[in-house]
Amino acid sequence: MKEVLQQVKEDLEKAFDHPEAVNLDEGIARLQQALEQYGDKGTMIENAITALTQAKNATVALKSAGDVSSSAAYGQAFNALDQAIESYVETNNDPY
Repeated sequence: MKEVLQQVKEDLEKAFDHPEAVNLDEGIARLQQALEQYGDKGTMIENAITALTQAKNATVALKSAGDVSSSAAYGQAFNALDQAIESYVETNNDPY
């Protein structure tokens, strides 16, 4: 799951710089498929899918105007993916 999230995050970054070159629908589909296959940690993946969908919907505004709201949608998607990735990082909190 972590690898899927990282790839979608990379695609999101590319889409922000070149909105015409990357299809965010593919990333949304990969996340939905991974969600069905691996399950979810709470609602984190569902939130990432929602945020990525909002970024996809803001792509037209990003292409034409590059306005703040379209940038914010991409930022929210980036943060949602980043948090989901972090949830899959193994941590060892055992002091011994």
